[in-house]
Amino acid sequence: MRPVLAVEDPAAALRHLVQVLGLVAEDATTLRFGDQRIFLCPVDAPPPGLIPLRLDHVALRIGDADACRQRTEARGGQLSANFTPNGPAEIAAFWDHGVRYVFFEGPEGWPVEFCARIGLPDVAEGHDHLAIRTPDLGGVEAALAAMGAARVAQHVLGSGDTAVEVRFVKLDETMFELFDEPPIPAPAGPGGWIGFLPD
Repeated sequence: MRPVLAVEDPAAALRHLVQVLGLVAEDATTLRFGDQRIFLCPVDAPPPGLIPLRLDHVALRIGDADACRQRTEARGGQLSANFTPNGPAEIAAFWDHGVRYVFFEGPEGWPVEFCARIGLPDVAEGHDHLAIRTPDLGGVEAALAAMGAARVAQHVLGSGDTAVEVRFVKLDETMFELFDEPPIPAPAGPGGWIGFLPD
């Protein structure tokens, strides 16, 4: 699946994704990071065929989150104040040995995550997951299941009133991360990760 990022200034967004975050531009609307393609559009012109399940962020697979931080900051990247303001963080519960990840501010403030699975430093860069923040985990999972998706993992992070449920759901070769953490302040403006396109 190709996540769709809607922005007010597509040309500036493309420059940010290429020059700062290290993606490769295939043309004026499509960028690539390994096997993950991203579609860029103006806020008032969503592409035909869009599946409008809004994404919280897009996560790109890397081998080393700390090295990613160094090279991205060297290109002018800014750590996301909402996600990883102090640099890479870890979640030990995910997958076999946990993940180490870092978020950067993407175009117009919409976040991009770089995620490394601990113990797998030599993976090819590309797709890791598309994340959906929602209080209705069951409803979103059912919508993806209707397209053919299946759950592959489930976790509860934390406890009590601050516990967050996370479900990983796979649709063809695309992994979705569904989580019910409360909303955080969103960037100003009408854009964002507005959904995805079938490959």
